[in-house]
Amino acid sequence: MQEVDIPRKLALLYARCADDRHFVGMRDIITPGFTQRGPDWHCEGADAFVAQLDYLEANFSATLHLVGNQLGSWSGDSYLGETYCLATHIFERDGVGRKLEMGIRYRDDIVAYEGSYRYASRDLTVVWTSDQALVS
Repeated sequence: MQEVDIPRKLALLYARCADDRHFVGMRDIITPGFTQRGPDWHCEGADAFVAQLDYLEANFSATLHLVGNQLGSWSGDSYLGETYCLATHIFERDGVGRKLEMGIRYRDDIVAYEGSYRYASRDLTVVWTSDQALVS
């Protein structure tokens, strides 16, 4: 029987790797064949995914991913579920600090891989976005 907290632990590690800019750490929680789909983009394979994360470093001075609701089920060593996330991205435009917030729903596919559980895919749907100036 799988530990109930595996999906939560993976989601928290994913958020920490993104926010700490420790992108290579994602390799510890995804399979080599990992895929991800988002609005207007798609990644095939761990190498492509990790390389794509450089977008965060290039475009945002900071990010914060707050993991929320999770619901899913196990079938043997595979888990299908959903994780809600509030993702905040800090950047500057025209000399003004800004905050881009996104309400995200991830569709998580977790599998047993080499003695641990990892994401096989993690597709995301952006439910809403809000772009506003930071208040000092």
